[in-house]
Amino acid sequence: MKKVLLVSDTWTPQVNGVVTTWKNLISHSKRQGVTFVIIHPFLFKSFAWPFYKEIRLPLVSYKTIENKINNINPDYIHIATEGILGWHARKYCNKEGIPFTTSYHTKFPEFLWSLYKIPKFITYKVIKKFHSSSSKILVNTPTMKKDLNSKGFNNLIKWTRGIDRNIFKPSFDLTLRKEIDPENNKKIILYVGRISKEKNISSFCKLSNKSNNYKFVIVGDGPLKTKLEKKFPKVIFAGYKFGEELSRYYSTADCCVFPSLNDTFGNTIIESMACGTPVAAYPVNGPVDIIKKTMSGFFDHDLNLAITEALKCKRENVLKSIEKYNWDICLKIFTNSLVSKN
Repeated sequence: MKKVLLVSDTWTPQVNGVVTTWKNLISHSKRQGVTFVIIHPFLFKSFAWPFYKEIRLPLVSYKTIENKINNINPDYIHIATEGILGWHARKYCNKEGIPFTTSYHTKFPEFLWSLYKIPKFITYKVIKKFHSSSSKILVNTPTMKKDLNSKGFNNLIKWTRGIDRNIFKPSFDLTLRKEIDPENNKKIILYVGRISKEKNISSFCKLSNKSNNYKFVIVGDGPLKTKLEKKFPKVIFAGYKFGEELSRYYSTADCCVFPSLNDTFGNTIIESMACGTPVAAYPVNGPVDIIKKTMSGFFDHDLNLAITEALKCKRENVLKSIEKYNWDICLKIFTNSLVSKN
């Protein structure tokens, strides 16, 4: 049994694509002879990132992390995030001469620019340094690989994602449909994810002022929720939903919108498609790699046009379009990329 140390600065109960990815990989890992030990923020005292309470910053010294890793004595080390824990683990590996791998889950330069206007070239310099001593960097899409390659990142490995098809499958809910649209004469347009600035969620909400033919629904939570609820009264805010209940929202909607401009993949895109619901998005990294135009959705610089075209997609074609997304394949790519410390 391979023992893999996973170091991540985000973990459950946080809700995001990073946590979703690793929880699914871990649930599949034992069948492939892999066991994970996780170092995450909730093992330590922590405080909330200013203006973004969902992110926890751990109060932990390098010495504590060094002792933890020595006690775990893993066969392999993978650092998933570029936060405090990630930097401590990187320092440990470099100091001890132990090879490690990393993954590029979040476009922090774009994230920090959208929130705090920190120049992207500064953040990219820091992020590039973080990954510079990684044996292999796992990236989510061909577009992301090409982009990072152009910025001087090396040892990039194209990764993928998967879907739990026991949960995410067509499950139309007539009761939910009537709850959202009692008159049953409008198309239901759905957004699933964090309600935060970097997700470009306002572009989704603004569409509610332009069309009376749609019912706009947001599933999720985040720092902008209260503000947007007041500003866009036509939008239904359903809060967080999980598992089969989330699947019913996807399945009952006519179209799911992915408005983000800066994600590295977009797990909600393939979750929606697994439920047979097409996705509308901007032509950026993630959507351009996943969405097959006119078959599983549509992407365009005009988000309203993307929705119009996505609504024309047949649900059976949407389902066929994502057969390649499989957690076993995702795990296999990950385990093949690991580098033993011995």
